[in-house]
Amino acid sequence: MWNYHKVLATAKAVEIYRSGNYGGRIGCILNPEMVYARSNSPEDQKAAYMYDLFYNRVFFDPMVKGYYTEEFLELCQKQSIYFDPATEDLETIQHHTVDFLGINQYYPKRVRAPRYQWNEETPFHPERYYEVFDLPGKKMNNSRGWEIYPKIMYDIAMYLKENYHNIPWLITENGMGREHEERYMDEKGIVQDDYRIEFIGQHLRYLIKATEEGANCEGYMLWAFTDCVSPMNAFKNRYGLVRIELNDERSRTLKKSASWYQTLIDKRELDLPDEIYK
Repeated sequence: MWNYHKVLATAKAVEIYRSGNYGGRIGCILNPEMVYARSNSPEDQKAAYMYDLFYNRVFFDPMVKGYYTEEFLELCQKQSIYFDPATEDLETIQHHTVDFLGINQYYPKRVRAPRYQWNEETPFHPERYYEVFDLPGKKMNNSRGWEIYPKIMYDIAMYLKENYHNIPWLITENGMGREHEERYMDEKGIVQDDYRIEFIGQHLRYLIKATEEGANCEGYMLWAFTDCVSPMNAFKNRYGLVRIELNDERSRTLKKSASWYQTLIDKRELDLPDEIYK
């Protein structure tokens, strides 16, 4: 399994780093998806639990706690996807857990219990245990096809606090990409990206709430400072606080969000319509 070898490679990197006595900390960046069940029914709750087990805990458990749960290993055996890892590899994973985590967060994952019986002739996939659920009325970033749900910041913070010893962590990616941003330019050529300001502000709001309740989040890194190229769609979606004009010698222009973000950094307070978070 590729995820096993990622865990093992991380543990070996931690081992090498600590053997050098560099005096710092070492961690790993992950892309977990906070998963939400369609309802409180036992079937839907189990679907969310299984998604979390196969997509999130498969990394968190060994990297933070040093082991895979027996439940996960038994499921792998049951589905004939288990292999016997070398004892020394498991010991490496056990004794070389990370000091902190980097967490990339953009959107939630919503699931429900599967409505159809799994075809036993089909090779195993975790979708055996869940089905993707499309939440009616959800707020969307249609440029990316991603749901906007700022509370994921609070929920991932509490998840790490309650399940992983409140390990130190930081947001290493969070931001909003929008297509055809020239639509939002004013007469001076400044992109009036209030949608980005709202996105960042609401996500920070929930992150601050989590830290006030004891979450061990040490920082927030925005994606991205400037419009950047994507390996999938080049400059189709613009993520930056700074606009790059591709047809004007790559000239740079600050968007409205850049000034807002600078003020946020200088004042160290988040000014939202209903409350100021400091």
